[in-house]
This record gives sequence, C-alpha cells and structure tokens, in this order.
Amino acid sequence: MPRIFVPPEKLQGARATLDVAAHRHLIKVLRLAPGAALQVFDGKGTEIEARIEAVGKASVDIALGEQRHIPAPACAITLLVSPPRGERMDLIVQKTTELGVGRIVPVVGERGMVKPGPHQRRRWQTIAEEAARQSGRADVPEIGDGMALASGLAQAAAAGGSRFLLWEGEHGPSLPRALASRPRAVVLLVGPEGGFAVGEVALARAAGFASAGLGPRILRSETAAIVAVALAQAAAGGLG
Repeated sequence: MPRIFVPPEKLQGARATLDVAAHRHLIKVLRLAPGAALQVFDGKGTEIEARIEAVGKASVDIALGEQRHIPAPACAITLLVSPPRGERMDLIVQKTTELGVGRIVPVVGERGMVKPGPHQRRRWQTIAEEAARQSGRADVPEIGDGMALASGLAQAAAAGGSRFLLWEGEHGPSLPRALASRPRAVVLLVGPEGGFAVGEVALARAAGFASAGLGPRILRSETAAIVAVALAQAAAGGLG
C-alpha cells in the first residue's frame, strides 16, 4: 500500500490537505485516484489509514481513519558524523535511516572537508523522510544543525548514554564486543575522510567516548557510519 509522510500538525482532524509534493508523488507518479487507500505516517511514530477524497491541481484531500502506534527502533542511536564530499552524505542519511538511526548530527573538525549549511540540512531531512517512508518506519530521524566537533561532543556528553569513537588510529575492542551490554541509547562518532586529529581524539575521550573498532580494514567514512549503525541496532535486537 502506498505510504506518505505528513507532518503531525496537518493531521489534527478527520481530514487533511496534502501539498504539491504529495500531489506529485501520489497522483503524477503513482497515478492514484479518488477512493484509493494509502497509509500516512507523521514522523513521530503514528501510522494512519487514509483514503483519497479529492484531487486538485496541486493538492490532495484525504480522509483519515484508524491510527496505530509503531514502536520506535530498539536502540536510540545518535550518529555524529563529519560529512564526506559529494553525495556520500546522502547515502549515509538514507541507509542509516533504513537501519533505524534516531538522530544524525553533522560535525566539522580540523580535517572536515564539508561545512554544511541550512540548505544541506533541509536536503538531508527530506532524504530521511523518504527513506523512512520506503523502509516502513513511522518515525523520521532528526537531522541536526551542522556544528563544530567540540559542540557535538559536549551535547552528547550532556545527554548521556554509551558513546563510542570509531577511529582507525587505535584498534580497541570491536564495536560488537563493546555493545555486548545491549545499551538502549548509543552515540557513534565517525570522523572525516582524513581521520581525526590526535587532539580531537583526546577531546572525544574527555567527553566520555570509548574507542571501538570495526575490524582490521580501514573503511571509508560512509561505510563506517552504515556498519556502525547496523551493529548497534543488531546488538539491541533491532534486526532480529
């Protein structure tokens, strides 16, 4: 059945009017007509049965029906990642959303090649919404504002939970072993293409991040981010 994301503020009554983007997807792409059934999710964990009532030139009116709450992923995962160049950050957002990441925070350190602005954040949030739709999630990860690495570390330390630094310069315990206690909240820190500076590693450790490895090979940053989120989700039973 077709699924579509609709912000919760638009889902307060028995009916809702969807915007031009929804019109393009439902009517132009999927060729749905009045009477067609679909599922709506609000990005906060609620899924709603719906039916198209009317189609305008750039809008769609739907009637809302039965609601149900979809449980959140087993582990609350926050990914702090230095955005790689090109479209590889798009890939990180898409695939980690499919795997159940809860929040993605772009951080910029000494060797960061990309300094994200509001335009990139909006783009990545849209990619997360689409990945949530495709993968059957009823919640959508939050894409945080780009910030300095030190600020991201401070936020993570204040929030608590288990915190792990994925750093090729030190082969500590493997991430699966580090996650053996099955923590319910995890922060994963993945560095830039050039790796972390030594001083940044010390800063992360001071913020409570423990080093953890992903095996003997050096992975590209996007591969490391996707693998780390998958391992955290698997350790919590979220892929079982």
